[in-house]
This record gives sequence, structure tokens and C-alpha cells, in this order.
Amino acid sequence: MLGTFAAVALAFPQASWAQGYQEGVNVSSEYMPLSIKDAEGKQHEFRASISRFNMGIPYFLKQDKSQYLILGVQSEAYSFHGTRPGFHVNNLYSVTPTLGYNRRLSDKLRMDAIFLPTLSSDFQRIKGADVLFGGILRGVYQVKPNFALRGSLGYREQHYGALYIVQVGLDWQVSEKVRIFGDAPTSLTINYTHNPRLSTGFDLLAGNSSYRLAQQNQYVRYSFATPGVFAEYNIKPGLALRAKVGYSLIRNLEVFNETDKADNVDFVVLGNEPKPISPEIEKGLVFRLALSYRVFTK
Repeated sequence: MLGTFAAVALAFPQASWAQGYQEGVNVSSEYMPLSIKDAEGKQHEFRASISRFNMGIPYFLKQDKSQYLILGVQSEAYSFHGTRPGFHVNNLYSVTPTLGYNRRLSDKLRMDAIFLPTLSSDFQRIKGADVLFGGILRGVYQVKPNFALRGSLGYREQHYGALYIVQVGLDWQVSEKVRIFGDAPTSLTINYTHNPRLSTGFDLLAGNSSYRLAQQNQYVRYSFATPGVFAEYNIKPGLALRAKVGYSLIRNLEVFNETDKADNVDFVVLGNEPKPISPEIEKGLVFRLALSYRVFTK
């Protein structure tokens, strides 16, 4: 859940107001070849697979679609395989039920508020400390028919401390075939539409999340920034299949003692940054395949 929260990215539900649709259901699978060095400097190869399921279905309160509830859930599961000295983590999970409200305030302005409680741990011994609370307020202002500005303010508890969210974004239909949209500092997409079925482009996803480890009084923090290229095929209206190949410019998959914490504003650490107790995992390729069903809100 950047859920993927986004997918995914800070992993929030994908409400693309200016684009005119809600990312209703998204199922994705991600594969990452990884490498780590032991205390003697010997390189070890292992791998991670990530499965995500995100659902955010709008329930319209008005026939003109000016108001609707967002009801859904986000879930993710990480599995690690292979020799990985110093990183003794097998599985990580998170589940986030989502409840939101979206309203059109004027012909140009639309806003929504989303409540995001998250259960996030290795699911070995689930307890209250695994549950993290948060929420976000977002808005989009339609400057022109082909250009919109948007912004988000939010707060999320994390096992490493508080995460304060401040994002600004845009949605710009540059031409009939080119569209640029995203929310700094977590996402950017440049999309080129070849025909009604096929699109290609560049995207950047970034985010961070955390998971409590039951037995060691520790937590895992995963921070990433992954640019890449994608191809998307529209199987039919509203149903799209996307394949992406990317490279992690930032890949901090780290274990910390549970008492080592620091608050963040997006990716900026407030105060002294905790030191991980696990070895550094090197940057590398990321492969992702996603299937999306989109519910149109215009």
C-alpha cells in the first residue's frame, strides 16, 4: 500500500478525478531479484515477490455523480526466498480497509476525505500494535478542460513514527495522444496513447511502508523509488492490463529495533535518522504486471 499505497505508491486508493475514473479493482504481481553481502563481503542472491489487491468502488449518492462514498480494501503480501544473511524475514503482510467520501464542490473543484486504518506486520502474532491509523484529505481543481491541479494533506501512523503527507500534483492532457499526471513526490506518469487499446510510457513510483516483526521486537521499513517503462493494453473499456520494467534508484529494505523511530514528512526525516541493523540490499530491476478495472465517475 507508497497498496498499493500505490499501486501503488504511498499506497493510497487511486482516485483519478480529472481522468474521470476510480481505479475500482487492481490486482498486481511484482518480482524483484535482490542481492546482499554478508559480514565477510560475500555476495548472496535472493528474490522477493509482492502480490497486491486494491479495491475502491464508488457508491454514488447522487444521480449526477456529484457525491459518492469510496468503499474498499487494500492488501499486500511479500515473500522472500533464497539465502539472505542478516535479513531473516520470510513474509510481510498488510490489510487496509478504506472508507472515503468524495464531493464536487463546484464545476471546477472536487474534494475527498479517506480514512485508512492498516494492519501491518509479519502476521505471526497479531496484536493491537500491528494496527496503524491514518487519513488523507485531497482535492483537484480543474483549471482548464485539459489541465487540473491537485493536492493532498494527510497523516499516517507507521512503525517507524509518524508520516505526514504533503503532495501536489497535476493532470495535463498535453495533446490527443500525450498525458502527464502524478503527485510529487510519489508518482509521475507520462502516457502515450497509440490507439484506443494500446498505450506506452514512463512512470515513477515512490513510497515507504513498515511492518512489525513479532518475535524480535523489530520492524521492517521499505522505502523505494522506481522509475520504469510500461505498456498498457485495454482489453475492453474499463479493463486494462499493464506490464512494467523498472529499476530501483532507491531500495531501502531494512530492519530496525522497535525503539528506533523518527517522524517523516513524506521522505524527509525529522530529527536523527535511525540506523538499520540489517545489511544493505542493493538496487536492481523490478518487474510488475497489473490488471485494473476502472469505474467511470464522469
